[in-house]
Amino acid sequence: MLWVDGLLTLVGGYAAFELIKFARGRGRLKFLGLTIAACLFTFMQSTVFIGNLFETPAVLTVVEFIVEWGHLICLAFILSSLAVFIRQSKPVFAQFPMVYTALPFFIIISYFFVLNSTVLREWLFFLYQAGALLVALMMYGIYTYRVKKYTTILAGVILFLICYILYWTIGAFSSSLFWIWQLILSAAIVTTVIGYKLAHKY
Repeated sequence: MLWVDGLLTLVGGYAAFELIKFARGRGRLKFLGLTIAACLFTFMQSTVFIGNLFETPAVLTVVEFIVEWGHLICLAFILSSLAVFIRQSKPVFAQFPMVYTALPFFIIISYFFVLNSTVLREWLFFLYQAGALLVALMMYGIYTYRVKKYTTILAGVILFLICYILYWTIGAFSSSLFWIWQLILSAAIVTTVIGYKLAHKY
């Protein structure tokens, strides 16, 4: 639906705008991946919005390509950013080498091996999304248990989980109900960004 795509574009723009402030502040490294992911997401959604305005085969092919690879690269940056968060939450003597935070980018390379199989591509997205959600739930669950200021971020992650479940259930069987998980995705992004503003300073 055009209005939902427009909403997601605006929400992505808001998230990118707010996260850029964090990326320019004291914790710039751990927010850099999230900022890039938010900018990519905004670009992806704007192309989807434009594609729905001009529904020609050529435009739709380009939009599909941008969304598929944009989605993959976004996931890599999010997972890398989560790894940086985990690393910086540990005492200096217990921190793993910074180079390990770049390991999630290998999912981009692995994707080339399944380009010819739609089923395998879907499974990889299913697993990558599940991995990001599992890490975020565990991390912010522990953070919230220790410090209540992370509650809003955890609420955002839970909304992402609901969105994930709906996408792989309702979304897989009825494209007419896509707007449900898309609305929840919008709410999840806004909630998480507000949570970061409450828990961290620029």
